[in-house]
Amino acid sequence: MMEMMLTLFIISTLLMITAHAIPEKHENSTDQEVKNIAFFFQVAQTNALNKKEAHLVEFDRVNHRITIKNGFGQALEVYSLNTCRILQGGLPGFLYKSNGDTNAFGTIRFDCMGEQVSFIFQIQKGRFRIER
Repeated sequence: MMEMMLTLFIISTLLMITAHAIPEKHENSTDQEVKNIAFFFQVAQTNALNKKEAHLVEFDRVNHRITIKNGFGQALEVYSLNTCRILQGGLPGFLYKSNGDTNAFGTIRFDCMGEQVSFIFQIQKGRFRIER
């Protein structure tokens, strides 16, 4: 009985050690973060279209957050980045007009666990593309 208990103890200890040593798969979390950012921009555009009012998208480079504000400056949605960081330079923010168009064009760059990801915005119809 003691031998069996000792064997189970050793096996469970080895399993606990190896389970913590398994590396995390960061590619999947980076891909998910990029999808979440793109979805957040689409939410801002959809809200502007549905409410027929402009919505401002601001980038907080210190706290690594993206905020959607209404025309009165009230924050409607806030997305805190998990695996990506907003890089300096690029767009400080932009406006989705009531018709879904943006008021600015340019690029916002993110560092997602060492991978550079750029969201490039066009003025017409609020379109953007993602470059990796």
